[in-house]
Amino acid sequence: MDLDSLKGKSKRVTAPAIDTINVPAGVRSVDDLITLLKEGDERERKKLRKALPFFVIAAVIFVIAFVAVIVPGGVSLNPSTLFLRGMLMILYVLIAVGVGMKLKGLAKIDYAQPVRSFLAKAEKRYAFGTTDFYVFAFSITLFLGYGAFFYISDVLRRYYEIKLPLIGLIVTVLFFVAVYSFGFWATRKDWKKEKQDIWLQIRKMREELDFEESNGKA
Repeated sequence: MDLDSLKGKSKRVTAPAIDTINVPAGVRSVDDLITLLKEGDERERKKLRKALPFFVIAAVIFVIAFVAVIVPGGVSLNPSTLFLRGMLMILYVLIAVGVGMKLKGLAKIDYAQPVRSFLAKAEKRYAFGTTDFYVFAFSITLFLGYGAFFYISDVLRRYYEIKLPLIGLIVTVLFFVAVYSFGFWATRKDWKKEKQDIWLQIRKMREELDFEESNGKA
């Protein structure tokens, strides 16, 4: 079954009621949903295109800053600062590559593919966090956490004569809790504003399809 075949059927399907708070009132068919998705995907592309140059420039700056201190005759830095620069270099390179890959993926979206896979991919694209995202975030957190702990512990030792590793660990954890709490709040707020309505409508359309197919088999 493809999207065209569902267009007519979706107009006469009555699905079980689900939570539709904030779902756009104008969305009543697959055509409406496709239009909504195209608009949302285009907004996402514009945001990523604006962000990509910043991350590329940041990555280049950190690469240059790191290389400048490891080449013969370069600036001498203590190990913790050098390690932190290296981590930031890797982080911004990964972010720049990730943004570029996401832009490439958005450009390849096929709005005429079979409805099942189309809706599944769209729901994943508009969900607030996915398994892949959380695995990536957890891995990056461990990576950054170790570097931050190494750097903060060194700063506490050199400037405040605090040599107890536990203090460095506590400061590092508090720092990450504060940063991640704000990041989660800001990201969630942006998702609710930009994507929640579309995500709810995708879920509603998938339930209509499931309801239609279950009744057809009955």
